[in-house]
Amino acid sequence: MDKIKKFINYVKEAKEELNKVIFPTAQQVKQSFIAVTLMVTVVALFLSLIDLIMSSILKVVL
Repeated sequence: MDKIKKFINYVKEAKEELNKVIFPTAQQVKQSFIAVTLMVTVVALFLSLIDLIMSSILKVVL
């Protein structure tokens, strides 16, 4: 019985903590998605440019 009481108490506490969570709005999710996508694109383009430059230098040296 003690395990059942502990489990019930755990579920109650988990529910209380879940009520404290502030979930993002759809607008916030959209803005974050755009920001992350933009940053990933910029970093990918930057790394591609660096790779192209390094490859060109290696071709000239070798």
